[in-house]
Amino acid sequence: MTNRGKYKHYIEIYEIKTGTEENRLGEKIETEVKVKSLFACVETRVGGLLTGRPADTVMTTVTHKISWDYNNFPEILPDKHIIKYQNHTFDVNYSLDDGFKHEELQVFVTEKV
Repeated sequence: MTNRGKYKHYIEIYEIKTGTEENRLGEKIETEVKVKSLFACVETRVGGLLTGRPADTVMTTVTHKISWDYNNFPEILPDKHIIKYQNHTFDVNYSLDDGFKHEELQVFVTEKV
């Protein structure tokens, strides 16, 4: 059983979809559509965590870990979703269902600057 009290940050999950409008080059414009709002735990992953790792690992770009109850939004994909929290936007790097317990989904993200 996870500590549900730690989910105190209100986040929004957006799905990137190809719209119907076209730009000047005739390409379809991608739009962000909000698919879910929920409470989550937001933890920073910058600083000493990155030292001593090979430069090409995925962890070198991770700035935060965002976790929530697995059943609230069980499938999040790097190419398809972004997360917004307090005027910050995060790209999804990967997600982890630790031990396949379906209790908590941990999502490792990189903040867009």
